Amino acid sequence: MTLKNRFYGHSLSVIEKELIFSREDTGFVRPIHSSGAIFYLDPSPFLQTPKREVYIAHCPPPENGALVHASVSAVKQDVMKDRAGYYTLVIKYVDSWSPVDPNMLYTRKGIISPEEIHHYFTKPYLGEEEVVDGIALCSALYAVSSPPLIEEKGGVFAAILGKRKPWLGFKKSLSVIPQEFRKGTSPFYYTISETEKRVENTRADEINLAYLNPEKIPMHIPVVLDEVEVRPSKSYALDMQSLNPMVTAFILDSLILKPEMPQSLESYVTDTFHTVIEEFKGSGWVPYKQDFGSLVPRLSRSFARYHAHLKLSKKDVTGAVDLWSDMYYRAKKVVSTQYEVSRLYRLDDRSRKLYLDLVDSFGLEIPIPLQEVRSQITSFKNEGDFEEALDILNRYGLLIKPGHDSIKILDNRPVKV
Repeated sequence: MTLKNRFYGHSLSVIEKELIFSREDTGFVRPIHSSGAIFYLDPSPFLQTPKREVYIAHCPPPENGALVHASVSAVKQDVMKDRAGYYTLVIKYVDSWSPVDPNMLYTRKGIISPEEIHHYFTKPYLGEEEVVDGIALCSALYAVSSPPLIEEKGGVFAAILGKRKPWLGFKKSLSVIPQEFRKGTSPFYYTISETEKRVENTRADEINLAYLNPEKIPMHIPVVLDEVEVRPSKSYALDMQSLNPMVTAFILDSLILKPEMPQSLESYVTDTFHTVIEEFKGSGWVPYKQDFGSLVPRLSRSFARYHAHLKLSKKDVTGAVDLWSDMYYRAKKVVSTQYEVSRLYRLDDRSRKLYLDLVDSFGLEIPIPLQEVRSQITSFKNEGDFEEALDILNRYGLLIKPGHDSIKILDNRPVKV
């Protein structure tokens, strides 16, 4: 189903319903004539009006795409004919118009809540509830994007860290994003790819990137999939498919909203930015390039959009930063000593988990008695699996065995110059 072919109530966003059924002569301008003086008023930038009415301005016309209320001075009807037969066209003459704040249209509860959206994005994953919830919230923030900043395009760049199977689960859940938004001509652009690439020459106002294990482009938030498994697609695909139209409608409403930042909150956002820089920038290497400069305002605005907040609040800022910091530390743990992220994900699951547990429990370049390792690491069912995982880490150059009764985790981090 394309965005233009949505007819049923559950697939329409709250704002679209408001403009179709409750707001006369209000909508987004779509010119018919090059002069701009003849135009339609659509219920959203994503859906053409179902009403057979056209507006003719007897005043300077509004801009293409603007959300306006038209003051109609006269109305007439003409009988027209198209391929389907005859129909009545309502012609409305406009003597003035006024801009409308899209934030003011979102006055009614939608058919699906942020909590239900959050649950939707948990469906592909199996794992600890806290971990799955974090991944789902990151997915939701990516889906609703982030409005433009001053002199910057909007959007969220997500570094997806994990192996191919959980990555496919992530892609499956984000397939709810309309295909129209995968085109460079869209004002809202999304790309989800295994290969990172810079997006240039696009007219989009908001650009959202999700790349698997990126290493070059600075990203706003990591989405760590290393600690989850993916359910078989057939166990959740139909459930997600039934919710897709409503989730898409939720995303469309979010994209129209532009949460405002109160002047009283500006200093708090600035202070939070400096706190993030001070606490995290010197904390060590992570397996992707972190964009520290705009992550606080971007993720905070995305968080506000997700909750349909018309004004940014401290809760939006702290919620966004708390989510980011949790994922940042998970990313740091996952590949805290690797020269390149792809190297870690060439390991099998048991060896990778053992490596991460060893680094987390004992650190680097320290001889560790095997007896102590066995007492601390209890995730292996038998001794043979444990020894095999150690041998694999040894072959990959991630640890050495200086003696029969000890091991040492090697520091393979890149040298900073």
